[in-house]
Amino acid sequence: MLLDQSILALADPTRRELIRRLACEPLRASDLAQGFPISRPAICKHTRLLARAGLIRAKKSGRERVYELAPKGGRLMKEMIGELEEMSRLWDVALEAFKDYAEARK
Repeated sequence: MLLDQSILALADPTRRELIRRLACEPLRASDLAQGFPISRPAICKHTRLLARAGLIRAKKSGRERVYELAPKGGRLMKEMIGELEEMSRLWDVALEAFKDYAEARK
């Protein structure tokens, strides 16, 4: 289930950019939200989804939250890459079979 949540979380370009920013360093919520054309509450929704997927985590620092990549996020990413590579191989086989069928029908 966590793998499905991770794939869903990374389907959005805003969430992928949040992950890229956090790959460099942990960031306060205000710094993380800077430069996006969407509201801070919208950024918060994106970070909650990433956290539920196990890709990032938030720590309280006074009145602010500091976001960082989750330690298990790398493992989840490797699992996701493995699953996607397996699906790619299945599609390769299916498309090759379809090509052979279409060529045989000529």
